[in-house]
Amino acid sequence: MRLRLTHGLFAAALIAGGTQAAWFDGNDALTSAHQRLLEGNTAGSMDAMIEAWQQPNLSASRQQHLAQLLALAITEDCGRSLSQQTMPDWLSNLSLRRETVQTTSRVYYRLQVRGESQPGIARFSLKHWPDETIISQRLSGQNQHQWLLEQDGLSEPMKEGLYQLEVTSVEGETWTSWLLMTQPQPLQKISWKDTRSWRIAPPDSLDSTCQRPFLTLNLYPHNQPDGAPIWSVEKHKRLPTTLPVLDVPNGQYWFSVALIERRWQGALSVEEVQRIGRAIDLPDLDPDALRAIKPD
Repeated sequence: MRLRLTHGLFAAALIAGGTQAAWFDGNDALTSAHQRLLEGNTAGSMDAMIEAWQQPNLSASRQQHLAQLLALAITEDCGRSLSQQTMPDWLSNLSLRRETVQTTSRVYYRLQVRGESQPGIARFSLKHWPDETIISQRLSGQNQHQWLLEQDGLSEPMKEGLYQLEVTSVEGETWTSWLLMTQPQPLQKISWKDTRSWRIAPPDSLDSTCQRPFLTLNLYPHNQPDGAPIWSVEKHKRLPTTLPVLDVPNGQYWFSVALIERRWQGALSVEEVQRIGRAIDLPDLDPDALRAIKPD
């Protein structure tokens, strides 16, 4: 692992610095991030990356380099050692999802934040450094305990860089955390093959420290694609590429398939999702051409 990291670090340095890599001899935050990662101090490298992102007038080449360095640091253990910060007792779960949605007519983007809290959450905010508010919302009632905050129909994905999360409980306690995002995925890894089957690109790395990508399949009433699915399945092994035969009334439905990759920043879960969706007619299927999904 350490040899692989070392090789990757120097490759990233050459890519970002080109023929001018004199900064590597300096003592700034970016250099410190490299050195700490080479020493195996992933959390310390993360702290240095945060400091580097906070520098004014950060050049595009350095922004790209920091994004590449973060992606490299995640390979250590899928990001679990990026942060030693723990969540408070009143915040039991927190995850962020960056999603690309591709239908037969358009492509758009979605950002979701999910959380769970036993006493409840009064307010949540997410800001892109230094002062761009992404989400700022008060919660009330049942939504305070299990909550989903969403921005849908975005024209571009959540970009790479430095973000700050702030969560306030109903009892007035506040927890803040920095979040570093990698570059949005440039390639579409899942696409329609025909009306009832799809293609999935091979994983980027078979020896990744993250779990393999998994699939969720959801079927909705045609006029309620944002409601609760009438059928849903999640597959972590033997990922299917064909819609199974379903026992549903004749009619038109909305069907979506999502390819999900999950990594961590300490206790915080970060998901990269590519979703494809389309209208389909059921149960007008050929059973001989389709294979029902079996449990793992």
